[in-house]
Amino acid sequence: MNHIKILVVVLVITSCQKFATDESLPKVTQGKLTLSESMFQNQTSIKLDGDWEFYYQKLLNSEDFKKNPPELEKETITLPGFWNEVERKGKTYSPLTYSTFRLHLTLPKESINRPLTFYIPHAFTTYRFYLNGFIISENGIVGKSEEETKEYWLPKIVSFTPNSETAEIIVQVANFKSLNAGFRQSIEIGTEESMIRTKQIRLALDIFLIASLFVISLYHFTLYLLRKKDVSLLYFSIYSFCSLIYKITSGEFFLLILFPDFEWLWLIKLFFLSIYLTFPILLSFMEKVFPEETNKLPKYTFQFLFFSFSAVVLFPNSGWIEETLLPAEITMLFCCIYIFWILIQAVKNKRESAGGFLFGFLFLFFTVLNDILFEKNMIKTEVYGPIGTFVLFFSQSFFLSKKHSKLYLTVEKQKEELEHAVLLKEKIYHTNIHSKRMELELYKKSIQPHFLMNSLSAIRYWVSESPEKSAAILDSLVGELRIILKVASKQLVPIGDEIDLCKYHIGVMKMRMEKDYKFKTFGIDPKESIPPLIFHTLIENAFTHEDSQDAKLSFGIFKKNTTKDEKFFSVYCFIVYHHEKIKERNPQKNGSGTGLEYVRLRLEESYPGNWSLTHGKSKNGYRVLIQIPKI
Repeated sequence: MNHIKILVVVLVITSCQKFATDESLPKVTQGKLTLSESMFQNQTSIKLDGDWEFYYQKLLNSEDFKKNPPELEKETITLPGFWNEVERKGKTYSPLTYSTFRLHLTLPKESINRPLTFYIPHAFTTYRFYLNGFIISENGIVGKSEEETKEYWLPKIVSFTPNSETAEIIVQVANFKSLNAGFRQSIEIGTEESMIRTKQIRLALDIFLIASLFVISLYHFTLYLLRKKDVSLLYFSIYSFCSLIYKITSGEFFLLILFPDFEWLWLIKLFFLSIYLTFPILLSFMEKVFPEETNKLPKYTFQFLFFSFSAVVLFPNSGWIEETLLPAEITMLFCCIYIFWILIQAVKNKRESAGGFLFGFLFLFFTVLNDILFEKNMIKTEVYGPIGTFVLFFSQSFFLSKKHSKLYLTVEKQKEELEHAVLLKEKIYHTNIHSKRMELELYKKSIQPHFLMNSLSAIRYWVSESPEKSAAILDSLVGELRIILKVASKQLVPIGDEIDLCKYHIGVMKMRMEKDYKFKTFGIDPKESIPPLIFHTLIENAFTHEDSQDAKLSFGIFKKNTTKDEKFFSVYCFIVYHHEKIKERNPQKNGSGTGLEYVRLRLEESYPGNWSLTHGKSKNGYRVLIQIPKI
């Protein structure tokens, strides 16, 4: 913001200097102007403004003036200006014709044999520039009819070396397209060095503004592609692009520098379209940024009017294009008032960045107003519209970027908080698993002494009755405990070790309970991995809940492979048969017993979120189905 304020101060000081300088310089009077050496030393360039000789509907050269025919009627006209705006004694001049301007220029003696340079702006709509009888510059083709004339606009600098103090300047202008005829801007003269520097500065400023608008447009369009829900970014990108088109079709006419053969009529069409389409896009942008302050009725009304003006621009007749200028300028004025009202309401409602938007738009409004008054020859300043456009876009880009920067920081903060929450949740989850495992390990340790006491009591009994049987029980018990110590701390173990552990446990129970328990497997690959103590825990549960005096338990573990959503899974079926008739079968359901809870925790630890377990009564028994990913 400080840089913008400094720029404002510089422009104000420059304008004041221009006013003071213009008052101190001589004006062209009756087609004559005398310059002094001090003027060239004090000024970068000298404007050849004032009353030039004017010859309506005549294309004259130096030879014509030397002959001095009596039919030549000398008149004067003020340049810069348009001859169709002049009215004398009820006489008006048509813009759709040709005429000649003439100036007698007296140079200081010090300028003789020293390079000087003219800055010649574009004329409406073509010109031929003579110096001392020689053509030194030409834009388009000057003719006496529309068919003979070719329109062209391009500001030029032309260097020459005077060999005397006097110089005759003749400018032939032809116009059969535009509603205005003549020069809108000043013809200037200065030293070759100063004029080239001035031209370079003007062109560099145009290139800077064009490049800035292109970057701003591309940047916001890229942001829109990343955040398609925020349509204001798209509107601002199009808004910037329209201003880019305006800049390359005005000022130093950068488009013609790049493409010298570009059609003049399309240059005019692009210029007017870039102005007329700017306002509908700007209103849409305002609606998205300040929706509560924007009234839809005036917005749609202005958009309809500007789109209508744009449609007229597309017609082939160039005269129709300029006919839209006056009503369009009036519509622009009211549209600007409406935008001011939106921004003032937004400032009152303390909307974010509303003050910055208001400042940028105010700056643009006053610079454009300056340009309109300057072009109508009502004030003597400079064209500041491009700078106003840059300040507007810079301020709006800055505040939009600031807004999205805050949004990005908020998202980053939320992301960090989310990552922290996920990390915390994961820690809590693992802590919960660890806690459950500790709880279950304690539970197993609490039941294992009971299991060991029963087993040792049976061993003690069989020691006296059958020492061989007690030794067999002891061997099975030692084998079971050895495998438990081996696998209990691991996340995955070969299923072969798990099957051996189940066999040892069933062997111990056979000898303890003096019953015959059968155990069989099918489709098992001993090398496949599963979480440890899964089936061992299920067998323990079976002995606790399913065994009885009349029951004849038998166990089975079966496996098959299946696919789901193009993923491979292993399905294990653990079945306990007790061979007792059951009148009703309960449906499969998720249980909550301690043993099953331990199994679930083991599965979640190894296959988080990618496993399933169901259990329930089956015909003559109890069944548990476990599905895990196939590795």
